[in-house]
Amino acid sequence: MNTDDLQLEIRMDIVMNIEMNPMLSNNALSIDNNTRNKTTIFKTIQNIIITTLLSLLVIAAQRLDYFWLENTLGEQSITELFQIVFLLFTIVCFYKLHRADKLSGAAMLVGGFFTTLLIRELDAYFDLVFHGFWVYPALVVTLFCIHYALRQDNVNAQMTQLLADKNMQALITFIVLLFVFSRLYGMGDFWEAVMAEHYVRDVKNISEETIELLCYAFIAFYAHKVKRLYM
Repeated sequence: MNTDDLQLEIRMDIVMNIEMNPMLSNNALSIDNNTRNKTTIFKTIQNIIITTLLSLLVIAAQRLDYFWLENTLGEQSITELFQIVFLLFTIVCFYKLHRADKLSGAAMLVGGFFTTLLIRELDAYFDLVFHGFWVYPALVVTLFCIHYALRQDNVNAQMTQLLADKNMQALITFIVLLFVFSRLYGMGDFWEAVMAEHYVRDVKNISEETIELLCYAFIAFYAHKVKRLYM
């Protein structure tokens, strides 16, 4: 009898013993449930800790900018720097997913989207060439990523699989908060109406940029979770 046959026979004996012994079967189920419960609790605690740390990081960046550096969270700020770092981290996550041939077409499209977003965040530096220059490199990245994705035969299936993941759905939620909520929340007309003759533009900027940083932080967090799922 070879090794494979012996292992198969051992597994069959274990299964038969469990089926013939209800107590053993219940113990196996109990152990499995306990393991699942511990894993769920551990993941929940881990998410709580990471969420708390990211929130504290955002608040720390806000305080350092205003009280230590005495700036208003503009282009040259710790808050802006962290936004760039989180965006770069997100791009790297999807680039690695693409390089590993895991949903390569879909990963390229999503990575290209965030690369374009990074270019937009760096518009102040591209404006050194001329105002609005950021549009051209962003357009090049967009066209390249779309061209690459269209060459993939199963890009629709890849994107469907990617979007089916709950972590990707959470990531999309924070994208919506970034583009919709933070923009509406930071509208100048609203803050001018609230503060009237006491209107201070710095207050509006600090509020808006802090929310944006929080969104970027959680986008990076869920991008990492998506990458780990497929790698």
